[in-house]
Amino acid sequence: MKKHLLSFALFLGLVAAAAEPSFAARAISGQEQRQDDHDKDHRKGQRAAHDPQKRLDAMAKELDLSSKQKDKVARIFQEQQQQMQALRGQSGQDRSQHKAQAQSIRQSTDKKLKDVLSKKQYAQFEAKRQERMRQMGNRPGGKQRGGFERRDTGSRS
Repeated sequence: MKKHLLSFALFLGLVAAAAEPSFAARAISGQEQRQDDHDKDHRKGQRAAHDPQKRLDAMAKELDLSSKQKDKVARIFQEQQQQMQALRGQSGQDRSQHKAQAQSIRQSTDKKLKDVLSKKQYAQFEAKRQERMRQMGNRPGGKQRGGFERRDTGSRS
């Protein structure tokens, strides 16, 4: 009788061991599928955020831009995009030079936008920008790219 119980226990152990990898593989496959779905949704959201036409249309709606303003803003953003792409294509610059030039391009774009938008529209634009910056800072994983928080470099007493 003990032999039969031992054989039955061994048999159950083998069946369980054979089923375990299959179960684990299905569980991992399900996790991978959920991650793939999440990644697709995330990339879709990023594409929408980086689509210049969608960005312009949303801005035109939020700020109630005239068609003339919308055309001018489109040209300003297109010029900024070209300048930034050219800057990215440059090699041999150190990081501080690159950041300074990018900042200069952004400041130039802001000045042009100020000339095209009314004071009220520009204030709304700036408020929306600040809100986006706040949201980016509140994302899980960190305050800036790479997940690192900016440290206060002010004097301490």
